[in-house]
Amino acid sequence: MSSRQGEALRLTGALPYRLVGAGESGVRSWPVRPVTMLRIVIMLLIVGQLGRIPVLSTGTSEAPLLVNDICVMALIAVTFVSALAARSFRVDAVGGLMVAFATVGFVSALWAVPRFGLSGLALLVSLAYLVRWFVYFLVYLVVINIVRADDVTAVWRSLEAMMLVFAVFGIIQSIFIPHFAQVVYPDSRVYVDWDEQGHRLVSTMLEPNIAGSMTMLMLLVNVAQLAGGERVAFWKPLVFLGALVATLSRSSFLGLAVGLMLVVAVRGISRRMLRFGVVVLALLAVALPGLIQYAMRFNKLSISDASAMSRVINWLRALQVWSDHPLFGIGFNTYGYVAERYGLTRAGAATFSSDGGLLFIGVMTGIVGLGLYVAMLVLVVRRCRRVWRCPDAPAGWRALAVGIAAGTVAICVHATFVNSILTTFVMEMLWVM
Repeated sequence: MSSRQGEALRLTGALPYRLVGAGESGVRSWPVRPVTMLRIVIMLLIVGQLGRIPVLSTGTSEAPLLVNDICVMALIAVTFVSALAARSFRVDAVGGLMVAFATVGFVSALWAVPRFGLSGLALLVSLAYLVRWFVYFLVYLVVINIVRADDVTAVWRSLEAMMLVFAVFGIIQSIFIPHFAQVVYPDSRVYVDWDEQGHRLVSTMLEPNIAGSMTMLMLLVNVAQLAGGERVAFWKPLVFLGALVATLSRSSFLGLAVGLMLVVAVRGISRRMLRFGVVVLALLAVALPGLIQYAMRFNKLSISDASAMSRVINWLRALQVWSDHPLFGIGFNTYGYVAERYGLTRAGAATFSSDGGLLFIGVMTGIVGLGLYVAMLVLVVRRCRRVWRCPDAPAGWRALAVGIAAGTVAICVHATFVNSILTTFVMEMLWVM
C-alpha cells in the first residue's frame, strides 16, 4: 500500500497511528507474529459447539468453556504481552464505548441482586456471560493493534476460507447427518439444550439460525466485492448461498435482503453482480420445486407457525420487562431469573435470552446501555462509509467496507428474531470484520 493510501485511511479512522507488531524490538522476540496467531484463531472458529467443556451448571443453565474461548483468550494474552513489550496499545472510540457498555452491564447485574433477590450463584452465572462477552469484544482491540495495512487481505482470506469449509461441511451434514446436535450430544435434552433440526444445516454451530447469520455475513461481503468490481470466483458466494438456503432461516434471509439493499444503494449493480444474479436465478428455477417441498416440511413458508408466534410472545414479554425497568434494565444476563416474575418458567439456557437483538440489550441494560451499544454500531458504519468514499483506499478495502457495513445492519435485523448479536461466534466474526 502506498504512503498516500495509508495516510488517507488514517485520516478516515480506518487505521491506527501506532500498531503493535509493526516491527518493535519487543515484538520481534515472539516466534509467531500475533497476526499469524489471529489467523489461526479465526480458522479454529470452525470447531464451534463441538468443543464444549462443562465448567458451571445450575441445573437449568450452563456456562461451558469452549475451545474457541481458550483460543481467543490465548490470542488476547499474547497481544497484551506484546503491547507491554512495545509500550504501545490503542483504545479507540469504539473501544471506549464498549468499555462503558460493559460497565453499565456490570453495575446493572450487581443492582439486580437487591432488586430481585438474586443469589450469589445467580449473580455468578450472570457475570460469567458478561466476562465472556467482554473477552470477545477484546478481539476488536486486538485487531486494531496488531493488523497492519498489508495484513488485511490475509486476515480476510483466513476468515473466508474458514467459513467456506464451515458451509461445505454444513451442506454435507444437512444431506447425510440429520439431527446433528443430537448425534454430537446424545444425552442432550431436546428443545431445552438443542432443538431437533432434522435435515436443516446447522454445521458446527448446531443451530440453523446462527449458522445462517454467519453465512449471511460472508455472502454480503462477497456480493459487495462483486458490486465493487472485485474478481470473486462465483463458486464462493454460491456455496454461501447454498448453505444459507439449507439453514431455512427466515431471519437470515430477511437480514440478507436488507443488507443487499444497502449494498445496491451504495454501489449499484455491476456487471459481475448482474451475471452472478443471472446464475442464481437459473439455479433457483431448476431447484425451486424441491426447495418449496423442503421449506414446507419445516413449515417455513408462513409467518403463523409456532416458531413465529413464539417470537411475538417473546417481544411482548421483553417490552413489558423493559417498560418496568427502562433506565438501566434488569441486569446483564439476569433475564432467566427476572422473567420468572412475568410468568416464564426457567427450563434451560434459552430462557436466559430473548428474541429482539437490540430490544433485548435494552431489556438488560436499559436506555443507557442501549444508547452506548447503538452509538458504537453507528460509529462503525460511519467509519465504513469514510473508507468506501476514500478515493485513495484500495478497491478491495472499499468493497470490504461496504460489505461490513451491510453485514452490521443485517445482523441487527437478524438478531430481532434470534439473539445472534450476543452469540460469541457471531461477535467474533463481527469484531474481526
